[in-house]
Amino acid sequence: MFELFEKVRVISQDLVGTIVDISEINGVTKYIVESDVEFEETDTNHDRFPLFYCTEEEFEKVDGSHE
Repeated sequence: MFELFEKVRVISQDLVGTIVDISEINGVTKYIVESDVEFEETDTNHDRFPLFYCTEEEFEKVDGSHE
């Protein structure tokens, strides 16, 4: 189980981010991960620090994070 503000790597995007929200929907835990890297060009949501909606299997803990 991951915690709020823990640093993780979103595997599909190969980027490091911070968990900013955790919720449970129909028994499935969902996480919102905010990119730690500011994008020079905005993404499709026009966010400088894009958000990624993930399940636990889609990211991994970054070493040294929130111990």
